[in-house]
Amino acid sequence: MKSLTQLLKEYVVRAISDDYWEFDWIVADVTGWAVERDIAVDRQRILKALEDAISEGYTQAYVLSGRPPYSTPVDYSPAHLDDLWFYVTPKGKQLARQLQEEWR
Repeated sequence: MKSLTQLLKEYVVRAISDDYWEFDWIVADVTGWAVERDIAVDRQRILKALEDAISEGYTQAYVLSGRPPYSTPVDYSPAHLDDLWFYVTPKGKQLARQLQEEWR
């Protein structure tokens, strides 16, 4: 059985595996999936899972723009959380593909 930490990290990767997402959207998706499994989570645990996914190379923080370049990778900073968007790295895409059957 997976630990809550691992499960939440996988949920974060799942949430952003097909598009750029703001943190509040990630929270909404992860919370919904956790509720389906009767797991209580909060914003801080989800933030920790996101930070773990970033530090382990599964996700990347970005600044988005309406002009080229439309997305620019940046270093993650908790102070700028509300200004950042998140998307999976190639390593994160590989993990998402591996977990796809499990998510169905």
